[in-house]
Amino acid sequence: MTLPDFSLRNQTTVIFAMVLLLLGGIWGYFRLGKLEDPVFTVKTAMVMTVYPGASPHEVEQQVTRPIEEAVQGTDEVYKVRSESRAGLSLVYVDLNEWIRSDDLQQLWDMLRRKVTAVQSQLPDGALPSEVMDDYGDVYGLFMALSADGYSLAELKEYADYIRRELMLVPDVERITFYGIQPEVVTVDVSRAKCASLGISPTRIASMLQAQNTMAPAGAMDVGSLRVRIQPSGAFASVDEIGALVIQGEGDEQVLLKDLATITREYLDPAEPMMRFNGKAAIGIAASAADGANVVTMGEAVNARLGELMAGLPVGIELNKVYYQSDFVKDKIKGFMINLAESVAIVIGVLLVTMGLRSGLIIAANLVLSIMGTFLVMLVWGIDVQKISLAALILVMGMIVDNAIVVADAGLVNLQKGMTRLDAIAEPTRQSAVPLLGATVIACLAFFPNYMAPTNTGEFCASLFQVVAIALMFSWLLAMSQTPVFCYRFLTVPEGKGGEDLHAGAPYRLYKRLLNKALRHRLVTLGLMVGLLVLAGAGMGMVEKRFFADADTAQFVVDYRRPEGSRIDMVSEDLKIAESFVLNMEGVTGVATCVGQGPPRFMNAVNPEPKMANYGQLIINVDDYRKISAMMDELAEWFAINLPGGEPHITKYISGPKADYRVEARFTGPDPAVLRSLAEQARAVMADTPNAINITDDWRERSLVWEALYAQNKGRRAGVERTDLARDLLGGTDGVTVTSYREHDELIPVKVVYSSPDQTDFSALPVWGISDAGVPVAQVTEGSDFFWEDPVIRRYNRRRVIRAQCDPAGTMTSDTLLQKIRPRVEAIPLPAGYTREWEGEYELSTESNEGLNAFLPVSLVAMVMILVGLFNGIRQPLMIITILPLALVGMAAGLLIFGQPFGFLAVLGAYSLIGMMIKNAVVLIDLIDEDIRGGKDPLAAVKEASVNRMRPVMMASVTTIFGMIPLIFDVMFVSMAVTIMVGLAFATVLTLVVIPVLYTLFFKIRTDEMPGEVAS
Repeated sequence: MTLPDFSLRNQTTVIFAMVLLLLGGIWGYFRLGKLEDPVFTVKTAMVMTVYPGASPHEVEQQVTRPIEEAVQGTDEVYKVRSESRAGLSLVYVDLNEWIRSDDLQQLWDMLRRKVTAVQSQLPDGALPSEVMDDYGDVYGLFMALSADGYSLAELKEYADYIRRELMLVPDVERITFYGIQPEVVTVDVSRAKCASLGISPTRIASMLQAQNTMAPAGAMDVGSLRVRIQPSGAFASVDEIGALVIQGEGDEQVLLKDLATITREYLDPAEPMMRFNGKAAIGIAASAADGANVVTMGEAVNARLGELMAGLPVGIELNKVYYQSDFVKDKIKGFMINLAESVAIVIGVLLVTMGLRSGLIIAANLVLSIMGTFLVMLVWGIDVQKISLAALILVMGMIVDNAIVVADAGLVNLQKGMTRLDAIAEPTRQSAVPLLGATVIACLAFFPNYMAPTNTGEFCASLFQVVAIALMFSWLLAMSQTPVFCYRFLTVPEGKGGEDLHAGAPYRLYKRLLNKALRHRLVTLGLMVGLLVLAGAGMGMVEKRFFADADTAQFVVDYRRPEGSRIDMVSEDLKIAESFVLNMEGVTGVATCVGQGPPRFMNAVNPEPKMANYGQLIINVDDYRKISAMMDELAEWFAINLPGGEPHITKYISGPKADYRVEARFTGPDPAVLRSLAEQARAVMADTPNAINITDDWRERSLVWEALYAQNKGRRAGVERTDLARDLLGGTDGVTVTSYREHDELIPVKVVYSSPDQTDFSALPVWGISDAGVPVAQVTEGSDFFWEDPVIRRYNRRRVIRAQCDPAGTMTSDTLLQKIRPRVEAIPLPAGYTREWEGEYELSTESNEGLNAFLPVSLVAMVMILVGLFNGIRQPLMIITILPLALVGMAAGLLIFGQPFGFLAVLGAYSLIGMMIKNAVVLIDLIDEDIRGGKDPLAAVKEASVNRMRPVMMASVTTIFGMIPLIFDVMFVSMAVTIMVGLAFATVLTLVVIPVLYTLFFKIRTDEMPGEVAS
């Protein structure tokens, strides 16, 4: 028994199941996770190794290279990137994009074992490497805690209190701080007093360590008790540090406070700092647990913060820098409005074109399909986010295709006078397999996106999932709910029975067009070829863009001073910029991060490592449409007011983001040659109109002062090179010797003996094995300044430099690349050097390659289904022949609407192919059926084409109109235009070209035109 027969015989059961499906869908929607973007795992870990005192070159050779060699030897590793700075190695391990999130933890554990194994190969003095597999974690709630009249240390106490309380909120997984200014106890030693008493600072440091070190003292037996023994004397306050007794020469003793000035202060140079709207602040960033409903979590955090802030002193403020749940609520609200509009539009079109009863029957199929989709999404773990909701809008018109075919055929049979049961059951039964095949084919059009082994594929995976769920539900309901509802509610309007069903003006117009096309088949096909050639030329005029700009009401300014700049100079520059930005119309808030990028608060943000010359402005605005004008105004202001800095002003995009949109990557062994190649590429970019933000990622060379240690002098004075380095550190930044414990805080204690002249260290005393210090000049042969590369970058174990730029205004990166590329590729490369293109070009290329990787699988599956449906080869060949016609409408739509052809437009093209195949299947199946029923072949071609005109046209019209809400979404407009205009052209062409091809493939004569359909 077929599903339609079962449904018509068990109508009460079917109706009861529909009620359950409706209620289940409503229940499921409210329990679905809510996100702004799909869950997108950053498959990158960072291995950080500190190597104090080493130059960037020494870090590269002695630390970075061994770690790179250790971690790259696995199939799962896609590429290894690294940057070596003075005293610091950062190695980024990028896994292959086809690896899914569930396997990551096991791979990170394997990475840890490899890094642990290589530790024995690292030089003495290098600290243990730290594998940071949370590098890709997203802290979707980013807030700034500020206050008037409170120090940062006091503010830190309130921040700790807020963190403890928020960690108790359900679904909050982790909270981190940004902008904490560590306190230190500075012991500023008087060199003169130490020299007069014969006390070296090294002795002071040793006594501080010995006095404050925790050491076990055992336990003693007292009767039946075991009593722990503890010596006193650990520092309990700063005053006790000053009361430390220092042993001088002989029996003389002196208190530390008599030799040094002891102060509790903030670390200098400062650690990364933060401000909000010009006030000093501490950043509080919270991440959600896996699978959490971000909206629910954000609301719970909001509610708890409301309670906490009410109990804090007046003047303490907590402002939102980026609050994902608010963005999600706004986005979900907007998408749900779009979804409701799409449903209303489709239902309206159905009611107007199909009549009230038929329209309502098909609309019921639409609503129930959506409810069933929500229920399966809950089971499958698919969240409500912009990709899944866009998929629902995309599939809106396609959902009703099956129901339209069933309802239209039933209505036609009723008008012919057939009994109600036969009129409904017969066409449903006959069309079940063809419609199932066509539905599966439509799903397969999106399958390459789901299987694409790239981050972009993972980002858009829910597109296929939702489309497949919705379309399969639509078929199941078309075979069950639709025939039951047709049987119960479908009627022929009074006086309509037995009349010509195809006598209307649209049918007459189509019949005339079809007759002419069949009389002049070669002319018709020649016209199609001509249109195809024009479409190909038109696609060459369409701009290419990876992803569209996002509609987030926020943008960022990355600001850099020359390498070697002090962090306080960057901070002062950005204070000036803050004042200007806060007075710009439409700006609602500005967060300033200095010295390091903020935590990753959204997927598109890559946190910058700690750099004293770096800062970032995060600017919130009231309307994202104002951002482009603001960016132009800011760029002009920076050029005039802060010409010594390098601002990089960017907005977010709707998908994966490159650091710069156009990047030329040069690899090779010699830094000087690499810099020369990058300089030549930058010159080409500077000479190209509309290229802005021109730079390279090695930046400027930085200045180094080198004390030329003389071994003969040093040995004679008992001063080793390490002694010289230690005391130079003591004379500048200070030497951390111990920690002062205060509650749960460890406050470093630093010994400093500052030189009054930071540019002349020749008189700075240095101590070796003797308590008598000698001047630096006595153990050196002078000093020298030289320039060094402050950072050495590597890519897959080779040195790499990138020349970078962005397009200005509305120009796409592809357009700019086409202008730059020939001249950059004309730069001669020495032997052993390579040149490749990064930026959006690489992202787009990799994404499209990933998408195309499984396209053959989908195409083969589609062809197999087509061959199985028709049990022949000619019908599938016909369908394949018409697919290029999709290009005609695509090119016209993109050019008319001025939209670029990007990744989502490619997805739109794939879905368009699926829709065309589905329409062709419906038409060809009826032609075959009529011919098998004994009709004259030419008459069967014509009558079947006319009979299928309304279902095919209705399927296309509902899809086109249902896509209208996506026209107004900046992310999906190119996909919407591709499908809407492409399908409009393709449907008309399909209804004409398929009959022509059928007569040619099956050698049906059309010159005598037997059985001509009257016009």
